[in-house]
Formats: sequence, C-alpha cells, structure tokens
Amino acid sequence: MSLPASLLLGALLGVAYTAAALVVARRAQGIANNARAVQLVLGGMLARMAITLVVFAAIVALVPVQRGPFVLGLGVVFALGLVAEVFLVLGRTATDPQGS
Repeated sequence: MSLPASLLLGALLGVAYTAAALVVARRAQGIANNARAVQLVLGGMLARMAITLVVFAAIVALVPVQRGPFVLGLGVVFALGLVAEVFLVLGRTATDPQGS
C-alpha cells in the first residue's frame, strides 16, 4: 500500500474514533447528574479504545500498510480528537459549576 493510502487509512481510523468520542461527549453534556456523565464518558472511552485496538491490530496484521504513515495518520487525528473531546467535557463543567 502506498504512503498516502496508509496515511489516509490511519487518519480514517482516527476520524471514526473521534466521531464516536464526540457523540458520547455530546450525550454526556445532556445528563444533569455529573457522576453519571463521567461514567458515560469513561465507559465510552474504554469501549472505543478496545474497538480501536482490535481494528488497529487487524489492519496491521492483514492489510499491507506502511506502518509509520499509518500510525502517524492515526496519531495526529486521535490527538486532535482528544483535544476536542476534552474541550467538550470541560465545557460542561464550566457552564454547570454546581453539578446539578
């Protein structure tokens, strides 16, 4: 597989992870109970990471990708998505300091 295709495949896996993270973070914003919202975010993170790890391992094992570009594409998009998710979750605490 070519370098751009490997990079794109990694980025697509990162986009899928990030999209799922943002959906969960948005749902958590709508929950009034802070403890329940944290459970949702952490449980969602555990599930997303497990699924991403399985897909990552399957791609590396079964698809002839160039590993460096694949990991780079995944890592960059994953990091940007993590920043976006943190801002969404922290935005919840900034707008609701009482935890109602």
